[in-house]
Amino acid sequence: MTPTILCIGATLLDELYFCETTIVAQSSNPAHKTIGIGGVICNIAQNLASLGTPPALITAIGNDAEGNYILKELTKHGIDSSAFCITDVSTGKYVSVLSPQGDLYVAVCQDNGKRYLSVAYLQSKIDYIKTFDILIIDTNLDTEVIQWLIHFAKLHQKILIIEPVSVTKASKLATLDLEGVYMITPNEAELQAICTESATETNLLMASLWHRGVQTIWLRQGAMGSTLFSQSETISLSVPKITIVDSTGAGDAALAGWVFGIANGELPMTCLKLGHTLAMHILQRKGTVDANMNATTIYTLMKTYYND
Repeated sequence: MTPTILCIGATLLDELYFCETTIVAQSSNPAHKTIGIGGVICNIAQNLASLGTPPALITAIGNDAEGNYILKELTKHGIDSSAFCITDVSTGKYVSVLSPQGDLYVAVCQDNGKRYLSVAYLQSKIDYIKTFDILIIDTNLDTEVIQWLIHFAKLHQKILIIEPVSVTKASKLATLDLEGVYMITPNEAELQAICTESATETNLLMASLWHRGVQTIWLRQGAMGSTLFSQSETISLSVPKITIVDSTGAGDAALAGWVFGIANGELPMTCLKLGHTLAMHILQRKGTVDANMNATTIYTLMKTYYND
């Protein structure tokens, strides 16, 4: 039976500004804008839905035009929105400035709704949450909410995956009890922020997270690929060289591709390949999700990148 998936975290309206020439700091730069539905956990949910594995989503949006648009679009793509928290504050927004090459220059995020995703709110949905096999959360959630979800996953034997989001938000995990976490997906800077040790050696940082109860660490290494670390094995995978159009949401796509693989009973290396494949596809287009992606296409693309 295919495992059921629940995503919990922030949903935002994305405004991405692509500069037309080299960015000049402290000056006006000509740019063009794209708009989409974003937020780390929502990107993951949308990518899963595009692959034919639509999850449920618990998130907070405003009772405004932006929130209504988000709710309508996500429901249209098969994402279960029955546990959404509809608030009286404005829907959150993410605004980024990118270079002509698609590299992030700076971004800002306002999310007034996240405080509504409280422990009390999740406890009111506890019977609903118990029905899912895999929980994916981001660190946009408040620290006490993250800890509650970790303890919940351990108590009810759920697969819990944490996406660290950023260095600042990853640091929320530094002092938490991580016993019961199945996987964390940091890049190298986020890994350092999660660990309380002063060590910089990867093997020591991994050991510290295993000691704290994390079963698997998926270390993102950019153009170098990524490595999946567990106490029983280490699996590394490189990436071919590509031309990046937009770097927004690539990590979210990678996690969605990996979870899609797990949901379909694939081995860890194939899951890594699926994650890399979806991330590379997203990097080569504008926007965080390709609504035209599907299960057949991702396997076809995977064979073009990893023809072994």
